[in-house]
Amino acid sequence: MIGRGTSFASVGLGVASAVAMAVRLLIPVPVGMADNNDGSRLLCLVGADARVVHGAQVPFWRYVVENYPAVGPRHRCESYPSTMLLPAWLAAAVHRYVLRLPGVIDLRELVIEYCVIVGFVMWAASRLVRGLSVAPRVVVLGSLFLVLAEATFADYANSPYTETAAIWGLAVFAVAGVAAMTEHRRRRAAYVVAWSGALFAVGAKVESLTLVVPLGAFFVGCRGGWRRLGGRSLDRSIPVLAVVSLIGVAMWQGGVFGGGPRDQQTNVRNELTMTLMPLSDDPGAVAAGLGLPRSLGGYSGTSIWSAHPIQQDPAFDSSRVTIPRLGGYLATHPRLAARVLASGSGPFSRMFRTGYYIGNYSKADSRGQAQREEHRVAVVSWLANRFAWVGFGGIVAYWIACFAGAITLRRRGAKGSLRHAFATVALVLAAGSVFQYLTAVFGEGNEVTKHLAISLFCATLAPLWIFAARFARSVSSLRDLIDDEAPPTSGQLAPCALFNRPA
Repeated sequence: MIGRGTSFASVGLGVASAVAMAVRLLIPVPVGMADNNDGSRLLCLVGADARVVHGAQVPFWRYVVENYPAVGPRHRCESYPSTMLLPAWLAAAVHRYVLRLPGVIDLRELVIEYCVIVGFVMWAASRLVRGLSVAPRVVVLGSLFLVLAEATFADYANSPYTETAAIWGLAVFAVAGVAAMTEHRRRRAAYVVAWSGALFAVGAKVESLTLVVPLGAFFVGCRGGWRRLGGRSLDRSIPVLAVVSLIGVAMWQGGVFGGGPRDQQTNVRNELTMTLMPLSDDPGAVAAGLGLPRSLGGYSGTSIWSAHPIQQDPAFDSSRVTIPRLGGYLATHPRLAARVLASGSGPFSRMFRTGYYIGNYSKADSRGQAQREEHRVAVVSWLANRFAWVGFGGIVAYWIACFAGAITLRRRGAKGSLRHAFATVALVLAAGSVFQYLTAVFGEGNEVTKHLAISLFCATLAPLWIFAARFARSVSSLRDLIDDEAPPTSGQLAPCALFNRPA
């Protein structure tokens, strides 16, 4: 039996982690990400105006803006479906009605929300690894905090971006998913938390909806121990409800329920002019292959925001430039498809080091030195840069190693054991990294490094969970760790059916 003192230590670690993250992001000056015009859409929906705070002397994407005023009474907001609206609404409500500060929202309030998420994740992780020996436990918890504090991920907290919701949701899912796969008193609560985190991640933005595949597969198999409450029918219906809700959120993001299709149009057009055409030996042939005039190949290297974008050309036919059509063209041009597939390897390895708007200081604090990269905590990106020379082949080898490690350890762990649970979630995260990589390189065209953040976050957490699985108990569940009871017998375990095969 593990004493209550360990529980207090876990709470203390969570609080300390939240405070440390606040110091990391706010002191001596706040760091975050400058607006690339996403703020005009996201913040408008909570009543804030991101347009009036941008000065004309320095481009607004080169500095961070914290405080936003209210939009005018006649201003109409553009549809922008995202689960990031929930924390933004909460921050705005606290800003106006609790703190009673001027303006509508201060992005540093989103930083505080992230610190709370970090505290929860570190607390939950410390409970999960209580059965590990001291050295592996320190490695897991220390590495996890470095990942959450990494500039590539943490800086999204102080920004008007929707990738933030995906990172937060995946972080919560990573710990709650492990707890939901083993038998203990709080298993059903862990299942609901993991479910919420998954919904948050899938609904973050259009690009994140492909996470529905690996996350949906997890909930298809993880029953969550509902049989005690409603018998076998409830044990089967809850996973179905979880999967249906994930699909529903993905459809909402895809515009099926009235969400704006603008992002899809933007991404597919930029994919044509910023990815396919520049990587092709004959940009005009790409245009002709899609049923467009060859002359449109002259737009190679431009974007929809260029002075004269392709969509303003009278010869441009939007019905010829869709995701299915681009997919069909690439299917018949495997050499170009291979180039596109490999094109994301450089941004994937560089992580946040783009020289763009990722990791900038605020305009006032930078004293005119705009567009500064943030290096306070950049351990993960430093390591990734050391292996940038391996190229796309190295990235594939990395994924294969993650899949192989997770599958091997899952098979070695008994049903419902911590080893099995850690390995299964690692498998989901590795799959999420692959799906998000493919989404970024084949579906977006512009800002590939920024859009690879979700793939990178999954790829960073997966080996950490594999490491935890290696040292986790291969037989006992969390009952003896979370419930402070003796380990149950194998007959007491209620494993996730799809993932739990005999060891």
